[in-house]
Amino acid sequence: MATTIARAGDEDPTKIVVEREAGKPITVYSLQDLENDFTYRDLTTVTPWTSGVARTYRGFSLTEILAKNGMANAKIIKGIAPNDFSARIDMDEIKRYNPIVASEVQCTKSEAKTGKCEEGSFRALESEDYGPFYIVWPFDKMPRAYDPQDHSKWIWFLAVLQQEQ
Repeated sequence: MATTIARAGDEDPTKIVVEREAGKPITVYSLQDLENDFTYRDLTTVTPWTSGVARTYRGFSLTEILAKNGMANAKIIKGIAPNDFSARIDMDEIKRYNPIVASEVQCTKSEAKTGKCEEGSFRALESEDYGPFYIVWPFDKMPRAYDPQDHSKWIWFLAVLQQEQ
């Protein structure tokens, strides 16, 4: 059933569905809903895809989104993308590293030169940025023992957050 809901994200990728059980949404957030219910948070980090260059992302605390929806004590959260990709995330890691559900990225000098945005301002994540929603972790704060081959918890095109039963 989660696949069905994730496919709903295909129809409107600008929304995130929150479920305690597969196929049973308890909340659906648009970007405006997230802005109304949560405070933006900036996170500057390298990612496995930025070739060692730090980028600043802006979004909302995954911990706070889950807590607001009664899932603060869940053991495992599953993030699902519209293409049926899903990843299991341990709640202890979420609480320890406080990743964000990013919706924006800071404009770089090279992007500004192309006229895409003003350098230093934030712009909406586009598909080439893995948006409109993307779970971003503070990569440089994660333990060295973190498996660099396991990047599954960096969920691109996030459509569903689901508590695993």
